[in-house]
Amino acid sequence: MLETEAVQAALLAAAGEVQAMMNHLGLAARSAPTAKLVFDTDLQAALRRALQFGRTEVVSVGAALASKPPLNEPTDVIVAGKTRAPQLAVELRWHPRGEDHAGFAGGVMWDIVKMAVAQTGGSAEQTAVLVAAPARFWRWLAGYGQDRGGYDLLDATADTPSSTKADFLSAPVWGPLFERGLPNQLPERLWTSLIDSVQVRSPWGETELRLLEVKGLGPAKPVNVES
Repeated sequence: MLETEAVQAALLAAAGEVQAMMNHLGLAARSAPTAKLVFDTDLQAALRRALQFGRTEVVSVGAALASKPPLNEPTDVIVAGKTRAPQLAVELRWHPRGEDHAGFAGGVMWDIVKMAVAQTGGSAEQTAVLVAAPARFWRWLAGYGQDRGGYDLLDATADTPSSTKADFLSAPVWGPLFERGLPNQLPERLWTSLIDSVQVRSPWGETELRLLEVKGLGPAKPVNVES
């Protein structure tokens, strides 16, 4: 498991690279498809380089954590372990230009649950989700999540971690996650805490990067999805 300071330093270094790229590619940032593809993949590459710096263990991108769903899907950044399990696994989610906040939040929730499954199952010692989104998304989230279970996991802080029972996933709206391969047996609670956040600004865009540590707490219990 990596020290918190090492993960924070990697986030700051990666954010610095993205800041420079936003300054140089401001015209591309005006195009929704181009901006997403450029900054999403470059943030991934920058974080990999930052985590690899001074480290003998290999840091890879786009590798699977296990052979069964959902961990057979590629994980964005993985720091190899000194023993068998990786020390750290990180999923990245970059908000596309546009106003589909609910769709983006649903994608982040998939990443959080996936990383909780990886951590509790021993597929990674430490797991995190890096969320890159504009200020308007975070303002929207504060109101949207008040009456909807689980969304508080996206808005955790370092001083106030978020913990919620996984049974909120039994609501029909979360059915597609299980259809995608989420196991029915999940840890009793899902937990997130903010490791650090960084603002990335340019004349063409403004994004806040929030790195959330993710854990599953308690014994695995079945989640019965309502029809």
